[in-house]
Amino acid sequence: MLKLTFLSLIIFFLACAPSRMPREKSYLPPSKRSGIYYSVKQGDSLWKISKQYNVSVERIMRENNISSPYNLGVGQRIFIPRYQSTAGKDLLWPIKGNIVNYFNESVDSSLNRGVDIQATSANREVKASAQGKVAFSNLLKGWGKTIIVKHDSSLYTVYANLDEASAKEGGTVRGGEAIGTVASGKDGGYVLHFEVRKRNIPQDPLKYLN
Repeated sequence: MLKLTFLSLIIFFLACAPSRMPREKSYLPPSKRSGIYYSVKQGDSLWKISKQYNVSVERIMRENNISSPYNLGVGQRIFIPRYQSTAGKDLLWPIKGNIVNYFNESVDSSLNRGVDIQATSANREVKASAQGKVAFSNLLKGWGKTIIVKHDSSLYTVYANLDEASAKEGGTVRGGEAIGTVASGKDGGYVLHFEVRKRNIPQDPLKYLN
């Protein structure tokens, strides 16, 4: 029964895997500031974004030279300075870097079910976001070397496009433990594809990352 459940999990991820990783795209250079970039979506406002990331409207405006809180356009990229932890955000960032593709964005005609984080050649080490059991550690079609970790509360984290995967299937990992390194893309960049799934349903990782 355990083997059947595990097989079903992998088949599910294979079915949802993109036809190719979005690493051929040109990416933004790493920022020296601490924070992330956010793409404004339909229905967004500075107040909504401020509440989501626990950063004041005034600080977001100052960081992005926005003269009026009403001056936002769909698709506009704004910088969100490192925000304070809020309840429920208990996953560690798997790697340091800028987000270049966000959850539910269209990337190469495919819907992104996680976030793509650009690393640097000097910082390619990937770390487990939380303690858990390694449910999968192998090649996964469309994703390259991939690690899937099962956590409590039916939560899974997915780390794809790896060059090395040191975490062994069936083993356990601690939060913050090194589990692999990011592979380079055709453009020479290093981009980690990271997902959070709850009961196999894709979640926005930014709602969980501390």
